[in-house]
Amino acid sequence: MKIPYLVNLNTRQAYESTKTIKKSIAEAPRKVVAEDFEWDDDITPPPLTYCAALVLSRLFHRINPLKQILQKDIDILMDLYPADIPLRCSVPYIKDEQYWKRSFYSKFPSRKELGQIYWKGKFLSACLQDYLESVNPDVFCEDEAVELAVLVSPYIYFFGLNQLQMVRQPKPPLPSDLVEDTCEYSVPKLFDHIPLEPVLVKLYNLQEISLVFGINDLKDNYQTRFFEFSIGDCESLCRGLEDLRHLRVFRINRSNLDCSKVKLILQNLVKKESIEELDFNHCKIGDYGMKALGGFIFIHKNVKIVRIANNRFKEVGVQGIAYALQMKPAAPIELLDFSLNPMSLECATMFAAAFVRCKEKPQTLIVNSCGFRGASAEKMAGLLSLNRGLTRLDIAANDLSGEAENTLIRALQNNKKVLRVDLRRTKISDETQAMVDELLHRNKSLVGQDTELSDEIPPLFLNEPEYLIWEYNPNNPDHIPGRYPPRVPEV
Repeated sequence: MKIPYLVNLNTRQAYESTKTIKKSIAEAPRKVVAEDFEWDDDITPPPLTYCAALVLSRLFHRINPLKQILQKDIDILMDLYPADIPLRCSVPYIKDEQYWKRSFYSKFPSRKELGQIYWKGKFLSACLQDYLESVNPDVFCEDEAVELAVLVSPYIYFFGLNQLQMVRQPKPPLPSDLVEDTCEYSVPKLFDHIPLEPVLVKLYNLQEISLVFGINDLKDNYQTRFFEFSIGDCESLCRGLEDLRHLRVFRINRSNLDCSKVKLILQNLVKKESIEELDFNHCKIGDYGMKALGGFIFIHKNVKIVRIANNRFKEVGVQGIAYALQMKPAAPIELLDFSLNPMSLECATMFAAAFVRCKEKPQTLIVNSCGFRGASAEKMAGLLSLNRGLTRLDIAANDLSGEAENTLIRALQNNKKVLRVDLRRTKISDETQAMVDELLHRNKSLVGQDTELSDEIPPLFLNEPEYLIWEYNPNNPDHIPGRYPPRVPEV
């Protein structure tokens, strides 16, 4: 290549000499400027190989020389090839990552990507996403979508859709002698999108799926139906998931995912042992759906991350998850995200009951902005006194003022495993925050060392499941974890 891509553009700009320095007395007479990669422009004619490569770059759809020329000439061609070569011509033959990076920013200039990225897969995934998000479902050509999916399937591992267009809503025919009925509830509500089954069955390398059943940039054209999806959509999605053997992450956000639909999806995902993360944030899952999710956690062997922030479940749904966490064997849950779900005192009691019995899982619990205050906040803070599995507790945007502060300090004094506690916007005092920081610093310094159980936790109580079952029963909402009744010694 003319300018090696190993030299980062930002690095070149950072070390580039300013105009003032270039015009200085010491720099002006220099004849060799090593940092100027374009020094030969407009001075010497280009070499013959460059002229030949320039001609070949304009005839790629007719001549493919990549298997017949040297690597240094291929590098030149990669800089000269236009970014809009048809995919059927470029995908099977071009492997150069810099070409695909240039194509990505040429077609999607508004997207910003950071870190080490497989640019060919990223670009092809974005092309498939752009096609499916913009296609009109009323005139959807399945063969065209399948052809594109077959072309990109060996290279993409992520499939994401940020919106899906709606099929035109049919209206019933009206007899000429009747007055037109304009009531929206009189119209059959058929909320269907393009079928995802024919596309998904071809993407055999998929590891992550992220879907949003909605439409962006509606402005004044907002309608509730644009964010609905039907059981037919769910069934098409599930049929497409059947043959995906490497799927690890499944995500549906900001959609009308209710109990019946999530149950149908979980029934199909429970057969896949490769699933490691479920993300149903900002949906409409109620108690029935949460009980189905609890059954999934109880049956599945590998799921590690469950995110269910901002849904519609209450005590019964929390009880289903709490029950699944206590069962052995069960999924090795590492992270639970319950944020933005208003929880009552009964929910806090069930959480305390579950997490006191769970000694190994999960390691991270996120309950930000769940409305904990008073007795419920005290219970959530107190569960750290007995639980030794949590290393991170995010409880931001809850009210931990008052007695919950003292309970939190007592719990952290006994707990030497937790390493991070998020207490932003919890109305605690600066003194309490300083003590928490000091205790967490102590715990971080003990990482890797063998620590004994605190004297405040009688080992006899920890080894008596009947005592824990009675003491932390959800029907006993008055108990605070970490406060023990007097133990009467046996004679």
